[in-house]
Amino acid sequence: MSTRILFIDDEERILRSLALQFRRQYEVLTESDPLRALERLKTESVQIIVCDQRMPQMTGAQLLEQAREIAPNTLRILLTGYSDMDAAMDALNSGGIFRYLSKPWDQQEMAFTLRQAAEIAARQTPVLELPPANDEPLNVLLLDEDADTLACVGDFCAAAGHRLLRARNVVEAVAVLNSEPVHLLVSDLKLAGEDTAPLLKSLAQAHPGLLSLVITPFCDTQALLKLINEAQIFRYLPKPIRRGLFEKGLKAAAEQAQLWRAAPAQQINRVAEQPRDDQERDKVGSLFGMLGRLRERLTA
Repeated sequence: MSTRILFIDDEERILRSLALQFRRQYEVLTESDPLRALERLKTESVQIIVCDQRMPQMTGAQLLEQAREIAPNTLRILLTGYSDMDAAMDALNSGGIFRYLSKPWDQQEMAFTLRQAAEIAARQTPVLELPPANDEPLNVLLLDEDADTLACVGDFCAAAGHRLLRARNVVEAVAVLNSEPVHLLVSDLKLAGEDTAPLLKSLAQAHPGLLSLVITPFCDTQALLKLINEAQIFRYLPKPIRRGLFEKGLKAAAEQAQLWRAAPAQQINRVAEQPRDDQERDKVGSLFGMLGRLRERLTA
């Protein structure tokens, strides 16, 4: 069965350009009205959605959030020419996006992203009925020195019966990941003065089923977009933490982790993009090598 892609953009010329570029490889659908697009999702099978962020009736993040409810197995890609931190966070936290691509898009990058998404869609098996969530306690690894974060994650784990693990630095985190099954990672982007982004990106390659929730005072749209594409993070939340929002993110991550534990491996629709910067790629590659025991455990 050919992969069906729905492109949504209020500019008809952009839709024509996308359809012309990809109609030979995929079954292409286009829609300029976001409300009509959502109605089509209720009756038409679609594997990939590519949506513009700025549209008159609703934002792309809002559309993808509703699309997720209608067709949860679709792979959702946000396309925008605006470096908007709030939009990127909304798309990740509510829409569960697979990739974030900038306008004007690079044709090769777009083609590669769609090929990755199509490969994931092809290996997914139709699920007539979702398996019951595995409600056994989770192992939650915290990489953060902040007292408020520790209190919130500690209370969450205690209330739900989850096991809280901690690491004081990246080396300790690697040791824990190699020795313990970890289902949920809660991390700042700095730990003991070290950048944790390379670890998050290496984990996305080594363990796609591990959910990462990032909480940080560091607000940089380009860094967030890299984390979406290269680390496949599940949530990105600001500091100082807002307890209600943080608890909501923890609960959503835990529910997803329990569902994935019960689901076949092919239902985990994530694959990380390789970092483009040579130095960062070297760091990620080094950490990936250090996670050898984790990878052995997952493939045993």
